[in-house]
Amino acid sequence: MTTCSVRWRSSGGRGEFEYVPAESLQDRDLLVLFEPLDVIIPAEVRAIKAQGKPRLRKFDKNNRKKFHLPQLVMAVARLPEPAREDTLYEVAFPLRNKSFVMDSMDFDIIEDDGMTATLAPLRVSIRNSDYQIELQDRFKAIAVDLNNLVEITSKHPDLAAAITAHGDEVSKGVNSTAIREAADRINDIQNEIFGLTNAASATAVEDIASKPATDIEEDIIGVEGRLLVRMHVYKERDRAFAARAKKYYKDKNNGKLMCEACGLDPIALYGLDGERCIEAHHKVPIEELQPDSITRVDEMAMVCASCHRVIHTKKPCLPVHEVVIANSTAVQGYESLNAVGDDPSSRL
Repeated sequence: MTTCSVRWRSSGGRGEFEYVPAESLQDRDLLVLFEPLDVIIPAEVRAIKAQGKPRLRKFDKNNRKKFHLPQLVMAVARLPEPAREDTLYEVAFPLRNKSFVMDSMDFDIIEDDGMTATLAPLRVSIRNSDYQIELQDRFKAIAVDLNNLVEITSKHPDLAAAITAHGDEVSKGVNSTAIREAADRINDIQNEIFGLTNAASATAVEDIASKPATDIEEDIIGVEGRLLVRMHVYKERDRAFAARAKKYYKDKNNGKLMCEACGLDPIALYGLDGERCIEAHHKVPIEELQPDSITRVDEMAMVCASCHRVIHTKKPCLPVHEVVIANSTAVQGYESLNAVGDDPSSRL
């Protein structure tokens, strides 16, 4: 299936949205398919060449009741609204309205008759970070909430009402800022209940909140921090998922399973039983985790038990690459000491 991207670029205070490849959408009107929600919404933008460059232009640029394409997708996904200009050159998580800039948004081109192209949103990348949000995961999570309203109502009736209102606005199939207003209402209520979070699904967050507390979240301040840590730990301790992650890495590395932080090959050292020394660690920073996103095996790092403990000594966790650097520095220091010790002149 053909794919394309819409990218943000700085231009004259509000930024521009351009599409790539340059010929992919040219002279098309755009429709957006939100398949898990069973709705198509006209983007009310047209892809054109402006000053020789591929640009997206709203049908009515002065109509503030209509969204540009990326803003529409973010509102349907119940994500905060991105700013149109990068004034801070940094980003903090969880995301808040107008606190960040979208870098790019990827789409599948589902249909294209030469006049109109139907796009399915895939993922959005956040500027000033390596953060990507899988949009199809979010739409599926939103659909779960809409199918679980009775249970949500029994615990959080205001939240259920807000979820219903957002679903109603989306199902109208109309590009309208009313979708953003409904999304903001859900996010505000979820933040009151669960703490700051960019979760799409109240069902998923409620499930995490109901799990027993883990041993490493005791020192975490704030509801949202504890929930994210709990999700992080439960995913790492999921034996079936860890087994799939190990198989993935063995298949990539000619059957070898080594610690990515220190290079330990436990099978070479201990035999087949040594594989138990390798554990799965979630590479995505805790504050960037999406409770309702599907965790993929390539998001996990393979580390030995000792390095894994070191990673979890800090809040938030140490990145794996910092442990690699620390191990390398320690080895160099050890080798330097040995070299000095072998030199007779060093004893003078």
